[in-house]
Amino acid sequence: MITSKSDLIASLDDEFDGIIPEHDEPNHAALGFAIGKSLGVLQPETFDDATHAAAKPLNDVIEQPDHVVVLLVDGFGMNFVDTLPDTSYVRRQTTRTICSTLPTSTGPNLMALATGRWPGTHGNLGWDVHIPRLGERIQPLPWRLTRTSQPLHEVGFSPLELLFTPMIPFRNLGSFTLVVEQSLATSTTTQMYGQLQTAGYSAEGDFVTQITDQVLDAISSAPGKSFTYIYWTEVDSAAHTYGVTHPITRTALHRATALIEALGSALSGKARFIATADHGHLDSPNDVWTNLTPSAPLSQHLTCVPAGEPRTLFFHTKPDSDGDFQELFDAALGDRFNLMRSDQAIELGLFGPPFLVSDAARARMGDFFALSRGRWSLYASDSEEEVTLQSMHGGITTAESIVPLIVV
Repeated sequence: MITSKSDLIASLDDEFDGIIPEHDEPNHAALGFAIGKSLGVLQPETFDDATHAAAKPLNDVIEQPDHVVVLLVDGFGMNFVDTLPDTSYVRRQTTRTICSTLPTSTGPNLMALATGRWPGTHGNLGWDVHIPRLGERIQPLPWRLTRTSQPLHEVGFSPLELLFTPMIPFRNLGSFTLVVEQSLATSTTTQMYGQLQTAGYSAEGDFVTQITDQVLDAISSAPGKSFTYIYWTEVDSAAHTYGVTHPITRTALHRATALIEALGSALSGKARFIATADHGHLDSPNDVWTNLTPSAPLSQHLTCVPAGEPRTLFFHTKPDSDGDFQELFDAALGDRFNLMRSDQAIELGLFGPPFLVSDAARARMGDFFALSRGRWSLYASDSEEEVTLQSMHGGITTAESIVPLIVV
């Protein structure tokens, strides 16, 4: 029986080490808070004591610069950094590590960084998020309905509904620039940040020079203090498609390290440069996947397709089906996943301080929460299709959870 975070870690498959983020230790929510505090754009008294404690060692290294530049390299966890030579720029400049919030995935941690709040407070709980009033899942990053891929504005879902807490108001500085790949520049999710300027780069060209020039231009044209935020996706997309050790993924890794070194060198003496990641990666070959389709026996006890991530899932059960669902799940998947009531997961603090988890967030989490015991992933589909990816994240292994913090 799971009664504590240590029980969850102890239940992992023998070959894995695990970690669950603590509220008062550095994490993505604390990093967002620390940056906002350093630039003076938030009200510190509106944040809880644990966030202040978690942010203190981060504020000690960020200090109070006039210009802050953040590079978020999607998927660039310590599982990749540890494979680099000791003499590499990234290894030498890594100030410390931080732990991703749970689920250890892009949406939850990008929004933790952007709001200074945990997923249980801001409400973005995974690649797929259950929206009670729609009765089904949405995918916030591509901004579409999961079942049909319709743009969310076509089903009447507003960006104002996604988050239960506001973004950190970096726009109040008068200079807030978001730098993303050109295809993402006009996306709904990109526009949610409230930036005053969006700059697009092409990953096919000399992306290092493009991004460096855009960042330097943003700093030089700022009327006072400035915040510039760069988002780089290539490591994550390559790892998902090919696996952690594939040559294409290694190429993406070295392109990311080249960008980090170029920005660190160019910004020396001009801005505080911070590079980090949202999560790491764990290889997920085909034999670690289970597919949950609408015709599966488990699905007959659910009101909707499970949301979250393939390694961290939320289930909404039909009335009077809880016992049958739990018994069937434990028989079919109990050796691969820990299943608990969602309220229990909340009280364990898995999604942030329990007293900060709203009723609206609880409704998105449903009745049960399942957490992978190590290598296992469960793909929940609206159809009979079967999908696997070659690398995953979302769970509590150290490979997924620990990311570098580079401060120059």
